[in-house]
Amino acid sequence: MAVGDNRRRHSTPLHPLRVLSDLAGVIDPDFGTSLEIRTRLLRTVLAWIRDHCSSGEQWCVAGEALAGIFSVEVSGNWSEPGTHDTYTFARGIDAADNLAGLIGLWEQVVPLLTSNEGFENSAPCPPRALIALLEMALGWVRLGLRRPPLRRPSQRSRRSTVPRAAVASWTRCTRCCSAAQVQRCVHIAGSPASTTVPVKPGTSCLSSMSIPICSPSVEWGNADFISDVETATEQVHSRTMALAGKLVALGPDAGVARFHKLAEQASLVGEDAGHLTAVRTGELMTDPEAWYRAASALECRMLQGVALTQWLTLAPDAIPPSMLQAALEDTRSRPAAISAVLARSVVDRAGETVIASLRAEDVPWLDRLFCREADDVMHRLLVHDDPAVAASAAVSFAVGTAHGPALPETWRAAWRSALEGMLIDRLTSHNRWRAGYVLAYVAEHDADTFERWFDRRLQDMSAQGWYSSPLPHDSEDLLALLPRPHRLRLALQCIGMPRIGPSALVPLINSDAELAKELLDEHAVDPGRLVTCLEEQRNTALEEIGPLLLERGVSAQQIAAAAASYSSWSGDRSRIHLELIDYFTDLADRAPALRTVAAAGCSQQQTLLREAEERERDTRVRGWSRVGA
Repeated sequence: MAVGDNRRRHSTPLHPLRVLSDLAGVIDPDFGTSLEIRTRLLRTVLAWIRDHCSSGEQWCVAGEALAGIFSVEVSGNWSEPGTHDTYTFARGIDAADNLAGLIGLWEQVVPLLTSNEGFENSAPCPPRALIALLEMALGWVRLGLRRPPLRRPSQRSRRSTVPRAAVASWTRCTRCCSAAQVQRCVHIAGSPASTTVPVKPGTSCLSSMSIPICSPSVEWGNADFISDVETATEQVHSRTMALAGKLVALGPDAGVARFHKLAEQASLVGEDAGHLTAVRTGELMTDPEAWYRAASALECRMLQGVALTQWLTLAPDAIPPSMLQAALEDTRSRPAAISAVLARSVVDRAGETVIASLRAEDVPWLDRLFCREADDVMHRLLVHDDPAVAASAAVSFAVGTAHGPALPETWRAAWRSALEGMLIDRLTSHNRWRAGYVLAYVAEHDADTFERWFDRRLQDMSAQGWYSSPLPHDSEDLLALLPRPHRLRLALQCIGMPRIGPSALVPLINSDAELAKELLDEHAVDPGRLVTCLEEQRNTALEEIGPLLLERGVSAQQIAAAAASYSSWSGDRSRIHLELIDYFTDLADRAPALRTVAAAGCSQQQTLLREAEERERDTRVRGWSRVGA
């Protein structure tokens, strides 16, 4: 499952490699750490390497798994049985006996890493798979030097007393990396000026190998953007132009091969992979067709995209339709083709082919349309058949926000049509944020368009059988900005609809007693169905609409329960009920017409308070909550 999963480990606790690493170094609150867990994990990983490691990506996963198993660090967290609100977080170095046992287990790994032919179903270990292992070995080196781990341990962490002789033994075990492997591994950098550190055959990689001297990225280097932005920008421009000129001078085949190698090396050491250099190289191409074919052959997507862009600029009609269609059908080259077309301002035959092929899965490539001008490409996207593509273009204009191209007046009808088909969950997170501002503007200045958009979403939800807010996160209050006639028509559709989450009646009716009376008198709405508009409304809405519902026969208990509802809380639940009792006590003095509601609310909350206090007492005494509490 970990192969191809590029999610960041520190922010993805359920990543397979994160789960494996956490399990290998877990601290049990009763039994501490165990070498047996690491032994069983190692047995499984080694079997997987022998049977399935047939590619470099699989080897990288295996290397990271081994690094987690052989890490010197351990951690754990647990709750205290007697105090439900107390947790212990522990992190430190494993016990000396376990570390000594790990050194013995490492001998099982050596043959797999040093084999040059691989095994029956696996390929030899590539140099880049050793990076995670070298980082893990650094932890052992720091331990041998009596230095703390790179991550600051917690106050409850334990210090290992592993002797230096054991660490020296580990160092000898790291001879698994043959001189040739280490030589290839340290020869990685982001520029042609890389420095390779020689390793003598027969010596330990860690004892005799210096830290690899890798030059900084050719593009950014040590440019100081804080002190002098203009000078730093000029330095970056000069470097990228110089390298681009050298790459172009090599010719398409050699230039692509050299760029691909440099980008791969820079990526391995965590530096920029050469986007600026690729753009400058594309600008200097005189034969972009040859460069495109060379980049496609090596699967160098970055140069493939800029070559296609330059090709479209110099001779757009010369691109064979079959070649462009093949690039669009290949998921690896499709982004390059889309980016090449979006980098232009005109829509020709090739541009129309690419834009017409866009679908909802391609909207991440439309995330920066707000940086464009109102050109032919923007108009073609705005009238696109796919609602997600058209909506991505619609929210990119400077409507409701200062950022983006100005919306031409002649495009406004197409813009409204694209906006009315917008589904928030089909947009990227950035465009969802922009959609909130656009809808806020439309609710205030173009209520008819907003109503049509919301009405279409209600029709979609009627088909699925329930209502859930179609608005961006925390934007339900936008419904309150609509004029009363618009809110009335939408409220009639929402009444009685099954829902998940908050009701749309809350912002639609708000504290508008006249609207509520119109719904009851002219549209014969059951008063009991309007109670939902008071959910969590401990404000003027309750004071304005509560008396009306009491007059129409709704019970005080029902109104009080709706007003006292809450979707979230912090701390003990008893504190929430105490605050609600104070609210209803004050409500009786402030709104005499709601004294029966206030009395019912106080009675309900006192009952709930006793139940909450009993549950909390049980939790403090026994450390657990009763089933059904």
